[in-house]
Amino acid sequence: MAQTIGVYSGNPTVIQLLGERCKDFSFVDGAEADRCRVVVVDTDSDAQPRKSLARVVLDDGKLDQPRRHGDFRIEREAFLKEPGHALEAAIDLADTVLHATTLEQEIGYLTQIHELMAMIEPEAVSERVTRTVLNLLGVPRGALLLHDPRLERYVASFSNDPSSRDTGEFLPGIPADVLQRALSSGDYIAIDRATNLVIMPLRVDDDLIGVIRVPIEPTDVIDDEACHAVARYLKAVTQVLGNVYQLTRSRDLAMRDDLTKAFNRRFFESYLDEEMERARRYGSLFSIIFLDLDDLKMVNNFYGHLSGSRTLQEVAKRILNAVRGIDKVVRFGGDEFCIILPQTDQDQAVAVANRVRKAFVSAPFMLEPTIEISITASFGIATYPAHAVTKEDLIRQADNAMYRVKSTTKNAVGVATVEDATRPATI
Repeated sequence: MAQTIGVYSGNPTVIQLLGERCKDFSFVDGAEADRCRVVVVDTDSDAQPRKSLARVVLDDGKLDQPRRHGDFRIEREAFLKEPGHALEAAIDLADTVLHATTLEQEIGYLTQIHELMAMIEPEAVSERVTRTVLNLLGVPRGALLLHDPRLERYVASFSNDPSSRDTGEFLPGIPADVLQRALSSGDYIAIDRATNLVIMPLRVDDDLIGVIRVPIEPTDVIDDEACHAVARYLKAVTQVLGNVYQLTRSRDLAMRDDLTKAFNRRFFESYLDEEMERARRYGSLFSIIFLDLDDLKMVNNFYGHLSGSRTLQEVAKRILNAVRGIDKVVRFGGDEFCIILPQTDQDQAVAVANRVRKAFVSAPFMLEPTIEISITASFGIATYPAHAVTKEDLIRQADNAMYRVKSTTKNAVGVATVEDATRPATI
């Protein structure tokens, strides 16, 4: 492909003359010249090319401005007589500067890789990677979605984009055709002006571990140079992101129930302490939902314990699909679950509980092609600090609210009351 050189001249014959004498180069002017790395600046032009790395500045003996880095000053008539040598030297300089810049970027990437490897929280790694990509593109907002094996879908590991929401879809907010276009491109990046999105898939070997989603304005300009820089950066850090992700998921599995993949009781004890301390420190609130399945024993007695286990797996899946990515779903054992809802008040918790309850009754549980059952649950809610200020009291109030529903109507949502504060917990 011919090297493209920008020309800044008030004389239209200059670009024509250069084209005739340098057949191996392509010459452009106007807005196209602003994108060139090598440019020719004629004596009648006071332009300051923005993206050029090397400039052949024609001199008629009247130049009085100081020389800039990257300038080749040459007598005008001598250049126009034989422009090829000066242009080749300018191209060599531009290539050298570009190579040095690339090496500098690679060193920066290696430094960041070292720092990323020292991080143990995937959210911190995701934020660092996403913000670096946004800086390279020159845009303010974006989100990094990582695959969550327990939910069997992608959820936001970091986002500063209000338009990015967890809708429960497999890849929320990612158009399938744009993702496919990004996967098919050499740089693993696609700019879609129909949806005003930039999509960047993150692949480790043949696995799609995540996607970066960046909204852009119709007036935003994302040039090829920025895309190439992002592609080089992501190629450098994606493997590290994958390693941190897998390591964290392995550690995460040790805190999960083997049957349902919900968190286990050990996780609940430590995480609730952390959430309580966080709420105290920042003056925030949170809620917990206790739920107990209604009449699961009948399933075990009628269809066997294997069907009961499959029911618990389906219950956990429906709960996880009905809550946010930041909410924690815990299996206490047996048929009792708890949901921890950060930054959620009583009314919001009631809405979540009803969403989970409807997820149970909206469709039957198909355990086998010939086994179809219906399952409901009783729910109890307590909110910190409205109902309790200690972990033990909060658990007792939520459990008692749940027990009150279970002993009366079942398949309903109860909220902690004054009486619950003094009644012993059932767990």
